[in-house]
Amino acid sequence: MALTLEEQFKCCICLEIYTDPASIPCGHNFCLDCIEDFWDTKDKPDCPLCKETFSTRPQLRINRGYAEIIQFLHRPQKEDEDAAMTPESTKQSPNPLSEAGEIPCDICQEDKWPSVKSCNTCQVSYCDVHLAPHLRDPVLQRHRLKDPTLFSSSHLCRIHKQPLTKFCTKDQAPVCEKCTENEHKHHQTVCMEQEQKRGQGEDT
Repeated sequence: MALTLEEQFKCCICLEIYTDPASIPCGHNFCLDCIEDFWDTKDKPDCPLCKETFSTRPQLRINRGYAEIIQFLHRPQKEDEDAAMTPESTKQSPNPLSEAGEIPCDICQEDKWPSVKSCNTCQVSYCDVHLAPHLRDPVLQRHRLKDPTLFSSSHLCRIHKQPLTKFCTKDQAPVCEKCTENEHKHHQTVCMEQEQKRGQGEDT
């Protein structure tokens, strides 16, 4: 079963949706307080997920892209509805997905509006309203957006139908959480976001 959007934005330390999500040098994200408290118990700071160690304690910064998405997750449903009620949208039918083949927005809670773009980095599809942060935030503007009809199949594991959140360095292929427990159990993996950042660096 595919991970829900909330599950994709959960801290692996407290198992709750990120509070002040902070990125560390290896590319993984944690609640700011969680990773600070975790490092307080360690002689040498390392990543709780990939175990990469750092010679000095990294200076943490809030991941503004994740923070904006989490803000939408916590926003009351009524605000989402009010934001979407433009003069044209009020004339649409109660079910916004009016055409076959349209990909629903992952952020919308009840009435699912069609996605206009999907983000390879966030692994999320967005409607017009929820895409707005990617268009105005400098961090999110660096994310790679694509057509949602292409993304809907390419971002899921063909075997387990789960999001491709990891990258297997041995097989040089994206994998899901189930893959790391089975076919790629003893292979070294990194998070997809880290691999995408590395790839973007090679392209420049």
